[in-house]
Amino acid sequence: MNLHPDDILLFHEVATAMRRVAKNYDLPLKSVEPAPTPEAPTWLGTCTANGEIHLVLRFTVGGEWTEPRREEDVWNTGAHELAHLRHFNHGVAFQEFEEELQMAMKHQKQDHRERVIERLVKMQASRESEAEIGNTEAAEAFASMINKMLIDYELSPTDIDYARTNERDPVIEMSVDLTKYRIVKKRVRIAWQESLARVVAKAHLCKFLIQSGTNNIWFVGTKSHVMVAEYAYGVLISAADKLSFIEWGAFYDKCKAEHGNAKAVHGFRSAWLAAFVERIASRFDENRAVAVAAAPVCAEGVSTSLVRLNASLVKAQEYIDGKYGKRRKYSSALNGGMANHAAGRAAGRAAADRMVLSKGLSTAPASKLLGGR
Repeated sequence: MNLHPDDILLFHEVATAMRRVAKNYDLPLKSVEPAPTPEAPTWLGTCTANGEIHLVLRFTVGGEWTEPRREEDVWNTGAHELAHLRHFNHGVAFQEFEEELQMAMKHQKQDHRERVIERLVKMQASRESEAEIGNTEAAEAFASMINKMLIDYELSPTDIDYARTNERDPVIEMSVDLTKYRIVKKRVRIAWQESLARVVAKAHLCKFLIQSGTNNIWFVGTKSHVMVAEYAYGVLISAADKLSFIEWGAFYDKCKAEHGNAKAVHGFRSAWLAAFVERIASRFDENRAVAVAAAPVCAEGVSTSLVRLNASLVKAQEYIDGKYGKRRKYSSALNGGMANHAAGRAAGRAAADRMVLSKGLSTAPASKLLGGR
C-alpha cells in the first residue's frame, strides 16, 4: 500500500466515509485506493470512468516522504473525486454537487468521531471496572489502548469525560412557567423579555425559542443547564418587571414633587429595562470569564470549560434542527432597541448590580445560583 504508516488511519477513515456517501447518493464507486507514490504535487486525486478513485495523502521528494497534507484537504479531495462520478468535468453542476458532497463527508466524519468516542467511553468503563476488582494488568492494558486511540484520533481525555457526562444529561426543552413567577401571559411578543431570555440562554449554554405571537419562552439544552436557565430567567424577569414599576413610581412622585408635573417620566421604564438587561449580560460575561480562567486546561492548551461550552451549544442546536428544521414554528428574537432616559438607565443598571448571579458554568442547585443581595 502506497501509504506512510502515519496516514493509514486517516486513509481508512476517509475511504470508509466515501463509500457511505457514494451509497447514499447512488454513485458508481468501485474502489478507493491510495495513489501510487507521487513524486511531485501535480495532482491530489484521480477518478476513472469506471469508478476507481485514488487519493494522495502526502508526497515524496527524492524517495523521502514529505509532511502530510492537511486532514481537511484530504476530506475535500475525497468529495471532489466522488463528485466526478456524476459530473466528469468541472462545470457549474459539478461545483454545486461537490459542495453538497463536502457537507455529506463532513457529516460522516463527525459520525465516525462520535462512534470512536462511544467506544472509548466503554473502554474507560471497563478499565475502571478492572481496577475496582484489583485486576491491575487488565486495567493497564485498557489504559494503554485508550491512550493510543486518543493519539490516533487526535482526541483528548476531555472528550471522553464530556461524553460520559452527556449520557446522564440529555438535551431537553423546557417552557418557562410564567405564572409561577407571577408574569402575565400575553398574546404579544415583548422585546425586553426576549432580550433577557437570549442573555440567560447564552450564560447557561442553552438556546431559546419563542412561540410566535406570545411571550412564551422555551430553553433548549442539556437538562442540568436548562433547569438552571429556566429558574434564572424566571427570577430575573420577575424582579425586573416588579422593580421597574416600583422605581418608575418613585421617579414619578419625585418629578411631581420637584416640578409639579410628570413629563420627565416618559421613557423611564423602557430605559430601566434596557439597561437592566445590558448590565445582566455584562455581569454574566464577567463571571464566565473568571470561571473559564480558573478551569483546568486540556492537553491541547484549551480550557476544558470552553470545550464543554462549545459541545453543549452544538448539541442544543442539533436538537432544534433535528426536531423542527424547516418546520420550525418559532420566531426569531425581536430587537428591543435602545432607550436613552438617563435616570431610567442608571436605575436599571443599579438594580442589575444588586442581583446575585451564577458564573453560568456552575452545576450547583438552581435555588442557590441567583437571588437578591
